[in-house]
Amino acid sequence: MSQHIGVIGLGSLGANMARLLAADGYAVHAYDLDAERTAAAALAPGVTAHGSARAVAAASALVLLSLPQSEAVRAACLGAEGIVEGAARGLLVVDTTSGYPEHSKDIAAQLAVAGVRYIDAAITGEEGGAKALPKRALTFCVGGSEADVAEATPVLERMARYIYHVGPLGSGQIVKMVNNMVGSAVGVAAIEGLLIAAKHGIDVKVAAQVLDKGTGMNFFCKHPDFALARDVVGGFQLGLMTKDLRHMSEFARQSDVPALMTDHIFHLFELFVREKGYAADILRQVDVMEKWAGVQLDGTRLDAVDRKA
Repeated sequence: MSQHIGVIGLGSLGANMARLLAADGYAVHAYDLDAERTAAAALAPGVTAHGSARAVAAASALVLLSLPQSEAVRAACLGAEGIVEGAARGLLVVDTTSGYPEHSKDIAAQLAVAGVRYIDAAITGEEGGAKALPKRALTFCVGGSEADVAEATPVLERMARYIYHVGPLGSGQIVKMVNNMVGSAVGVAAIEGLLIAAKHGIDVKVAAQVLDKGTGMNFFCKHPDFALARDVVGGFQLGLMTKDLRHMSEFARQSDVPALMTDHIFHLFELFVREKGYAADILRQVDVMEKWAGVQLDGTRLDAVDRKA
């Protein structure tokens, strides 16, 4: 396979994208603002390091973006040494970033002037994107034209279990925001309920099994060790989820839909970030809720933990 693929943004997701695609025989061209990340990605056979987004675009027929937010996408696409400076007409940009749909549309319109195509292909997965990608089990929700999505699909299939073309450009970002809001709300409800069970001496794993086989099914009840084990990493930052929930809150208003649940969950996550920090792992929300409840999910009272300490 000789197709040249660019990957811009080499965090946990982008670095794994580069590695997997190179392992499948693609010629991968990689860049991150962090030179150490770029150098680390290039240690994988088949991955070539570059010093700018412009250089990646010049070497590639398709470019994947894996960046933290829309502002970073705009800089990579339209900034000095950005994609637009090095791209041949017809280049396809596939943006996997969790961004804001209106920003994506604006970036796409400016790229189109230079003959560069753009689709949004937001990421999720049944265990979260970070854990699903190494298993090639991502779920992509994709927005863009039929032709552009069809062209990107063979590359996305290398990393995905499910690919859904959900509508025109920006639709993938909308569905991803909805996914993150619903997942966050249900997750908070599950942790809260299991903490009540723990406080009354009920084995949380057994309670989780009941919910998983009943109408209370949710992520934490299907994977209770994600909440119970202190060494399990969710692979996504609390701050980034809070950013996504803020976007959802703004977009709900723009869409003239009441944001009752979205606003509540967004403000809860703001509190989680205040307690644990922006870069804390997503699962550390459990720590905060245990602190508020005065009990750990394993049933240990926090006053007992304090006495032992």
